[in-house]
Amino acid sequence: MRRVNRENPVTLGRMSALLGQPGWDVEGAAPRVAWLRQFLPERDPYGPALTRSEIDDLLVCRRQWLAWTDIFTVLGTRWVNHPTRAHQAESKVRQLSFAGRAGFPVPRTLLTFDLEEAQAFVSTIGPSVVKSIATAFWEFSDQSFVFTADAEQALAVGGMSWQAQPVFVQERIDGSREARLFVIGEDVLGAHRPRVSLDWRTDRGVAWVPWSPDRKTIERALAYARAFELDYGAFDFILGSPSHPGPVFLECNPAGEFGFLDDVLERQPSQMMGRFLARLVSDTSRVR
Repeated sequence: MRRVNRENPVTLGRMSALLGQPGWDVEGAAPRVAWLRQFLPERDPYGPALTRSEIDDLLVCRRQWLAWTDIFTVLGTRWVNHPTRAHQAESKVRQLSFAGRAGFPVPRTLLTFDLEEAQAFVSTIGPSVVKSIATAFWEFSDQSFVFTADAEQALAVGGMSWQAQPVFVQERIDGSREARLFVIGEDVLGAHRPRVSLDWRTDRGVAWVPWSPDRKTIERALAYARAFELDYGAFDFILGSPSHPGPVFLECNPAGEFGFLDDVLERQPSQMMGRFLARLVSDTSRVR
């Protein structure tokens, strides 16, 4: 087993592939199983701000490494998660659709870039929030994370700003707790904490504790993962909503972080992932 850190992909060692008549002939060993977290070279977060030319070079480099991983797919590597499935599962538009089909309560949501439509939606359903419809992390922006915002504040911004990009305007769920649930193969475990803000990433000091979801929630999470063909997913929910029975689905990140909860959950996430990967390696060995 080998770990490759995204800031130094060359730790993979020497590996080249020569295309011949039967296919690719690899110099070096292609992995039988690969857990793809975020295999992309990154900038030094503590270094000076990059110039436009340096950002351009880094983005080009990332695209080359990402395209290079296709060689593993061609050679039969078993991915966790498969890159194509993971890319599809990152779509928040698809996420909300699949979650509703799986049986999860989902906040009422408007996808728009029109200020008047947003105003009409909020006036109809009441307190709301505004969210990004794509990834919430932008490494080269002036704030990196795009946090969930109160809709009333967002509506006070001029109409031209709304036309610049589409967003989600979503019913605000007033629950007492927020939870993260991990699906690893067929195993499920989670943690929750008191809800003190619109976006838990803005107040990381609040303590998490283990959470044992009910059977229906587990079945829905597994059904969702199967629909997207995911081996791993990190679900975010709001619990204790007076207007919605059961955990309310917010999103499912196919590469979501579990490290910050590994101690809280007594190392169960990392142990489950290790056992799952070892089982896949054993299964692929038998097939070959």
